[in-house]
Amino acid sequence: MSSFALTDATTWVAGYDFTTNLNQMSLAVEAEQLDSTTFGGGGFRSRAGGLKSVSAQLAGYWESAAVNAPDPQAFPDLGVADRVVTMAPTPTEGSVAYFAQLGKFGYQLFGAQGELTPFSLSMASTNPAGLIRGQVAKAKGSVSATGATGSVLQLGTVSGTQYLYAVLHVFSAGTTLTVQVQSASTVGFASPTVRGTFAAATTQGGLWLARVAGPITDAYYRLNVSAVTGSFVVAGAIGIGS
Repeated sequence: MSSFALTDATTWVAGYDFTTNLNQMSLAVEAEQLDSTTFGGGGFRSRAGGLKSVSAQLAGYWESAAVNAPDPQAFPDLGVADRVVTMAPTPTEGSVAYFAQLGKFGYQLFGAQGELTPFSLSMASTNPAGLIRGQVAKAKGSVSATGATGSVLQLGTVSGTQYLYAVLHVFSAGTTLTVQVQSASTVGFASPTVRGTFAAATTQGGLWLARVAGPITDAYYRLNVSAVTGSFVVAGAIGIGS
């Protein structure tokens, strides 16, 4: 992919879509630099990687409402761990997506007189699952019938030291929704295998699939609705990580 400008970057936090509230977003992952320098190193330092951490920064224009606005999503949720967060440079199915379980630890709001009211929200990792790099499997959209939803992703095989991960964001809930992660050896999914099933969704929020250990020799993956009552608005991503 060539260089491009961020115009429709997407941020989903649990059951809320921050996308149209933001004009800035950043995601960082880092490992501690542990000094392992000893005598006999020729005068140069050596280092080893230590504990890793994930952080995200969101900034945009403040709004308040009963539920679906930045303020009621940020203020009551400060300090709560393991909110499912997905960030992607575009909302298109098949585009790269990063997802993690983060907590909201910093919230700033309001600004100068006569200017649009800003806000910023800082988040950090609260779960050892860390940051997963995958792809958008289901763009934000309605689901009201069983069957495959979203697009088939060619993620490759999962080795014996890796795991399959997936997340589901429920922005609007009907009565109940059950979603599976399936894999297949061919893009046509003639004989799909269910690799995992999200807990049944009944309310707005984010779901993190219990990771599935490899090896998995299939290379293609998708989301499949196995049961639904009512109409839901959802989005999801699938990835492979350690």
